Amino acid sequence: MRIQIPNIEVYEVNESIQNKINTTEEDITNIKFENVVETVQGYKLEFKSCKFVGCICTDSKFEHMYFTDIIFENCDFSNTDFSESYFNRVEFINCKFVGTNFMVSVFNNVKIKNSNFRYSNFSMSKIKEFILEENDLANSYFQECEMKNTYISKSDFINTQFFRTKLNKIDFSDSNIEGIVVAMEDVKGMIVSEFQALELSKLLGINIKT
Repeated sequence: MRIQIPNIEVYEVNESIQNKINTTEEDITNIKFENVVETVQGYKLEFKSCKFVGCICTDSKFEHMYFTDIIFENCDFSNTDFSESYFNRVEFINCKFVGTNFMVSVFNNVKIKNSNFRYSNFSMSKIKEFILEENDLANSYFQECEMKNTYISKSDFINTQFFRTKLNKIDFSDSNIEGIVVAMEDVKGMIVSEFQALELSKLLGINIKT
C-alpha cells in the first residue's frame, strides 16, 4: 500500500525540544532534534518538516499537538501523552513508544516500522492510510477506533483490544493476534489465516468439530 511520505527540509539542528517550545510563538519548522534527552511539556503547538533522531523523551506531554511531515527515528517516547494530537505524513522507525497515550488522535498517512508500541493506547482515534510493519503492539488498545486503508505486516498484537473497532478488509494473516479482544461484529470482513480463523472461532464461542 502506498501512502504519502514526509516532505522534510531540515535547516537547523537543535539540542533541546523544550527550549524550542519555550522560545517560539509560531510553528516549529525545519528542525532536526538529535540525541535529545529530556522530559518535555508541550501543548497545542505544531511541528512541521522536522526529524527526531535518537531522542529520549520519556514521561513527556505533547497533548493536542500537530505533527506534519515528521520522522521519528531510533527514539524513545515511552509513557508520553500524545492525546488529542494530529499526525499527517509521519514515520516512526526503530522507535520505542511503550505505554504511550494516543487517545482521540488523528492518523493520516502514517507508517510505523520495526518499533515497540506495547501497551500503547489508540482508543477513539481516527486512523486512515496507515502502515504497520514488523512492530510489537502487544497489550495495546484500539478500542472504538475508525480504521480505513490500513496495511499490517508481521506485527504482534497479543492480547490487543479492538473492541468496537471494525476490522473489515484489514489483513492480519501474517501477524500474531493471539488473545485479541474483539466482538463478533468487529471481525466481519477481517482477513486471517486458517489457523487464526480457528482461534477466533474459540474467542467468539464457536466450537469447530474436526
